Amino acid sequence: MPALTYTRAATRTLEFLAGPRADRVLHRQVRRALDKLAADPRHPGLRTHRHHAVPGHLGEAVFGSYIGTGNGWRIRWTRTDDGGIEVMAITPHP
Repeated sequence: MPALTYTRAATRTLEFLAGPRADRVLHRQVRRALDKLAADPRHPGLRTHRHHAVPGHLGEAVFGSYIGTGNGWRIRWTRTDDGGIEVMAITPHP
């Protein structure tokens, strides 16, 4: 199981989603998606796909995974050198 690390932007989003004004359903969906990502990045429920038009912050491949169904939120992530996963952003899909 790969270890998850988070960028500052992803950490801020997680803190906001856990805060007092947060949407509890969305927060639960995000946590479930992150658990699935840590267990198996190719989990069919994540519908992970590579973003060819989005360069990685250090030139790596960037992937996107869905959060829940129909809410329009995505997890952007990349692989680290040690085989882990770095969550770059947790954002609504534009």
